[in-house]
Amino acid sequence: MVSVGALPGASAATKKASGSTLNIVSFVPFSGPDASFGDLALSGCYPAVYAVNSAGGVMGHKLACTTADTRGDPVDAVPAANALLAHASNVAAIFGPSSDEVLSTQPLLEKAKIPTFLMAGLSQYDYQTDPYYWRLTPADAAEGVAMAAWAKEHGYTRAAAVFATGTTSQGDGPASINGFKALGGKIVANVSLTPGQPSYNTEVSQVVNAHPQVIFFTAPADTSATFFAELHQLNNGVVPPTLVTEVAEEPGWINAVSGAIGLPTLEKQFAAMEAATPPESIPGWVAFHHALYASPKKVPNVGQYVDDPFTLSYYDAGILVALAMDQTHSAKPAVFNQAILGLSTPGAGKVVVHTYAAGAAAIAKGKKVAFIGASGNLYINKHHNVAGAFAAVSEGTNPHRIALVSAKLMAKAAA
Repeated sequence: MVSVGALPGASAATKKASGSTLNIVSFVPFSGPDASFGDLALSGCYPAVYAVNSAGGVMGHKLACTTADTRGDPVDAVPAANALLAHASNVAAIFGPSSDEVLSTQPLLEKAKIPTFLMAGLSQYDYQTDPYYWRLTPADAAEGVAMAAWAKEHGYTRAAAVFATGTTSQGDGPASINGFKALGGKIVANVSLTPGQPSYNTEVSQVVNAHPQVIFFTAPADTSATFFAELHQLNNGVVPPTLVTEVAEEPGWINAVSGAIGLPTLEKQFAAMEAATPPESIPGWVAFHHALYASPKKVPNVGQYVDDPFTLSYYDAGILVALAMDQTHSAKPAVFNQAILGLSTPGAGKVVVHTYAAGAAAIAKGKKVAFIGASGNLYINKHHNVAGAFAAVSEGTNPHRIALVSAKLMAKAAA
């Protein structure tokens, strides 16, 4: 449930008193199968808030990161959303919801008119028109297309598609299957996993008997650990090359699966498809990295998040929200939300800045600015979505980029 005690200013007034705290609320699962989403949102929120507050805050306000646990369940998410919105007078932005609960809470959040940065890759939002909705990471389907392109590029012609049931796999699952077929590949097994089962022996047998060269996969940590432990055992200690989504880069997932099949197998046989982040040398990423470690508040295993596209996008979102307030001279979401798009877009006469401090200083001098942060240039379209390149990233305790996925093959797979 929402941490009501952490949300000051519970009156219905829309005017923010000078010096009051403005909250960025992470409205995602902090418990349940997708509990790791909570730390993912906070890993971007904490450094953004630290960067803004270290520069003196915004318009006399300090920012804070607060939380609302949706539990990854629509039934729990609706009352959590109602509780959040009952104390929304000092909410500047919402990070979330995730794919688990976005459809059930969308009608409530739309009425609130608060900048909402989705952690939902569902295709329903590819062409959305709500001016308060923003999605700064690519849609789920793009990960599935990236799987298909990577498999084709590496000569695989036979694939097994193994995806957990639920909204988080409804985009990347079909996209990987259709994309691989479009590239001339064959899906030899199409398996659904119901999360939380004690055994997946039937599903594992189906995969093993199909003899795939590669597996397209996504599932929560506990489900993944059970599935791959049984696959490892039934297939004589062999796990075929496996392509996974960004969920598999989270520490909880890595720990669960490496504990089931061994870290060497995970590091050798698995690769995650993720939105390609820019080089760590760019100024916006360097500023983010400093804030991530300098912030007194940190998520566990903070080093796992230094290149996570969700982390980077939420850090950038926090800075953009603060700069939008400065530019419009308003802490009211209905006023400053419209400035976010322009602040993320370079153009003639704009000063490019890479930190909140530099942006606030330029705005104070009457200059127009474009913020290019940890994610590099976001290229947000009119539907408040981004496209972006994809990369294959190694799995394990020290993940690193393997290579970019072929943009040409992705385009062909998505056609």
